[in-house]
Amino acid sequence: MNLKICVLMLMLGGRLSACEVYRVSECGEIRDSVPDTELHYMPEMKKKPVKYWTCTGVISVGNRNSVNETETMQGLQYHLLCQSLAGLTNRAVEMGKSKVAVWLYDHGEKVSYELSKIALEDMNIREHGVRNGLELACESYGRSDGIEVQLRSLFDGYVLTDVKNNPESGVVASVASHVYNSIIVDVRDKEYFEKAGYTLKYDATRKTTLDAWREFKSQCNNDALVIMPVQTGELREFAIKNNLFVLNLNKRQGDARYGQNAALLDEVLAWLKPNAPVYGWEQGVSEDQFVSRVSKSGHPMIPCDWSYNHSLTALLYAERQQLMPAKVIDPRWIDYGKKRNYVSFFLSDGDNVQWMMQDFASRYYSVPEAGKVKMGYGLPVSTLAMMAPAQLGNLMSLQNPCCSVLEMLGGGYYYVDTYSQNNNRRINLKIVAGRLATYMRRHNVRLLGVMAMDVKSSAAKEAYQAYVDANDQLEGIIALQYSPYAGGEGDIFWFTNKAGYDIPVITVKYSIWDRTHEREGSPAFIASQLKDNVRDESFSAVCVHAWSSFEEGACGAVAAWQCAERLDERFEVVNMQELIWRLRMSYQPEQTRRYLEQQ
Repeated sequence: MNLKICVLMLMLGGRLSACEVYRVSECGEIRDSVPDTELHYMPEMKKKPVKYWTCTGVISVGNRNSVNETETMQGLQYHLLCQSLAGLTNRAVEMGKSKVAVWLYDHGEKVSYELSKIALEDMNIREHGVRNGLELACESYGRSDGIEVQLRSLFDGYVLTDVKNNPESGVVASVASHVYNSIIVDVRDKEYFEKAGYTLKYDATRKTTLDAWREFKSQCNNDALVIMPVQTGELREFAIKNNLFVLNLNKRQGDARYGQNAALLDEVLAWLKPNAPVYGWEQGVSEDQFVSRVSKSGHPMIPCDWSYNHSLTALLYAERQQLMPAKVIDPRWIDYGKKRNYVSFFLSDGDNVQWMMQDFASRYYSVPEAGKVKMGYGLPVSTLAMMAPAQLGNLMSLQNPCCSVLEMLGGGYYYVDTYSQNNNRRINLKIVAGRLATYMRRHNVRLLGVMAMDVKSSAAKEAYQAYVDANDQLEGIIALQYSPYAGGEGDIFWFTNKAGYDIPVITVKYSIWDRTHEREGSPAFIASQLKDNVRDESFSAVCVHAWSSFEEGACGAVAAWQCAERLDERFEVVNMQELIWRLRMSYQPEQTRRYLEQQ
């Protein structure tokens, strides 16, 4: 596949000032070397509905996962009902049995979901009406414009849960729903649905997740997996529509003391196809306990636990790849004669898809301080391109030209030094690096952020080389250690690409975090560390922990600004791409000049 893109090159200005922008329009041709079957590896809804119902009462409703509600349209019981009827309906569209889909209404009116609905309208898919889940499940609606819009006839019956007394019954039902083509109904609401004419198809009230695996393994798709806590309804629409297995790690909500499905998780991960994505998250457990298992088995974790409607946000994603290139600087305009202690800040957790669908843009990305400190932002470019291309286009369009965009953390969340260590590591590293490179080139993203348990290990270096081999447009890699982020101490490693140029991997030197460590701490502490280690010239990558806050609630770029304003004239704050190019010119001047002369 050949893609024509017009690349907008921008040059950034001086220390802590507004960016002076130099625009150079260059059009280039990108050749995808990765087959579509490997490139489009996430589940995709490939049949377009003609209409869709909007189902209310779930997204952004505070009690949506409560098990203590008594009203039929409240709590987890109602949430699972709505997720199941949406998943089954959307699956019926995919199977050619219906022309009407279901969209779960966001009562929080987040921009990401509004844009995704607009994308449906742009594809001539019209909203038919707005109803609650009970109405959609039980009422008769006849035909509209020659199309059967009633949903009830699409379902064979119901799967019974008892989410209050058996938390795993909701997880079991999420699998049984697509096996029995039946909506999820809790014992609380059983009488209501039986009066409406529904019959029991499967009783999950006393079943465990292990039971579901033993009974339904052969009827599940191993292209992906959903991991979600008990007592949640999120991602069930996506799982049901795609016939996926659903698994909880903790048997009780947020508490590992009541037992875990760790052995089952290992078995399921081994059953998945190589490099298949694992969606969701688990609560009440250190993330390395389950992400480590996912990583070692050769799968990327996709953090998207609080996101919704992914069957429709991802509708026909292979055909909807917007060529919205990242804004990058032209390194030929940099004044390499200056010698300073160069510092670049970037925000952590850019792999988090659900964050991108919520307040990332308004609270962290589009803030005035971002331009002041030329903040670097990791984005899940490759995964969001498949899961919600409309939102990816929005984020790329909102990019401040002062700020660098990084692909974060390599197409999901995994540790590059442990990835697929249980099976065919060399082959699987090549696959993930190759498909990642294609998405980065498509979107003109030149920098890659990765995470390792040990950023200095030989296994991590093997992965760095794989990324460099796969992508001749990769300008540099920024490496975080799982804990502490700055465990690499700012060390720099070099890897030669296929064109003969040395590409730097710069490890995080400091992290702004609301905890104290030798290389982690408040904005003031990190500023003091930088000043205590001043040289004639230096290059420091500083990671700002996304979930930390400081004076007056400062977070993200505001926290970075509190650090930057404490630095003196010996320092210059630059964006991450400029830091990489200055580093390359300082360490590899001859080849860097040769490269720039050829551009």
